[in-house]
Amino acid sequence: MKYDIPIPYERLIYFQELLGLEEREAPTLERYQGFFLEKSQEFAEHCYHYFHKIPETRIILEHEERSGNMKRIWQHWFESLFKHKLDRQLLPYLWRSGLRHVELNIDQRFVNLGYSIVRRFCQRIAREVIPTADLEPVLVAIDKMLDNCLLIETQAFISATSQCDIKVVRGISHQVRNPITIIGGNISRLQKKVKPGDSLYHTYEIIMQENKRLERMAIDAGVYSEMFQKDPRFSNNSLKGLISRALDRLRKTDWFKNLRIHTDLDPKFPEIQGDPKDLETMFYYLLQNSIEALNPDNPHIRISSKMKDPPSPFIEIEIFNTGTPPKPEELSNLFVPFYSSKPYGTGFGLPIAQLAARKDLGEIYLEALADQGTKCIVKLPIPARKT
Repeated sequence: MKYDIPIPYERLIYFQELLGLEEREAPTLERYQGFFLEKSQEFAEHCYHYFHKIPETRIILEHEERSGNMKRIWQHWFESLFKHKLDRQLLPYLWRSGLRHVELNIDQRFVNLGYSIVRRFCQRIAREVIPTADLEPVLVAIDKMLDNCLLIETQAFISATSQCDIKVVRGISHQVRNPITIIGGNISRLQKKVKPGDSLYHTYEIIMQENKRLERMAIDAGVYSEMFQKDPRFSNNSLKGLISRALDRLRKTDWFKNLRIHTDLDPKFPEIQGDPKDLETMFYYLLQNSIEALNPDNPHIRISSKMKDPPSPFIEIEIFNTGTPPKPEELSNLFVPFYSSKPYGTGFGLPIAQLAARKDLGEIYLEALADQGTKCIVKLPIPARKT
């Protein structure tokens, strides 16, 4: 399978800047690039013999379509590291190399092992030929260069391996919506032709409820796949504002009828850190889940926040509902996609909320309170305190 994934220049350059690769180390490395280029063929031979000793990689080398092809690829790759700067010419080459490893189903652990071999080979060459005064800066530059290559490799691996799963989820979400709309419309017309007391009316009502559940599932699957792919953009956010916006969205639904909500947020910690869209989505699904689980005779939700003692860089937000507490054996499954303990649940609400929390350095867990209800506890980072 060939992966056609656009290179994320902004993300890769960001990693490069974090490593400081384009600062003082680059000129130092460029002065001695000739020594390394002379060793490119030796490097290719070294890699070949090393991986030929490993059964899992030897089988790949023994099934080359063209004899010596891997040696040529390794030699060209090694030369590219020292001939070019890590700019918009070399980055696509390294990115494509990372995707190619996934296409060939090469175990990522062997790829990481390969980078370890490269590092040791370069360090040996450097110690043999580079004057002592320049040795340390060159070794630092080599480490940063290879660290950057490994980051690119890892990003390509993550993008390629997750793309298939995300495409499946997104495809299901997209393809299911049109049939659901058609089914819903037809059932609605049929239901209008029978009287409410007719047995068919009840049957149509059940079908309509299931159809609505499938429609929500398709929407939620799309939300999950979009959130999975998006990198969070951290900022300081009003906790009260995030919860208010989530509640405003829920007020437009049927779940909000006859509902009592009590809010008690700690005024000393009004802000949390994270991606505002992720966090609002997280609170929306957590509150939706709480509302769906409510005891109809006592539809009460309590939202509170508190700082644990001693103070930490995280705050805990509690969302309590009066619904029947989940059974102990259900707790471990509630965050699994498609699993739902509710008749018309989509099985995506809590997984979406958990994904949002984890991406924003937080965590979520549920606590069953016997004869009272269920408490959802969200732990999220707060802005650093000013000293």
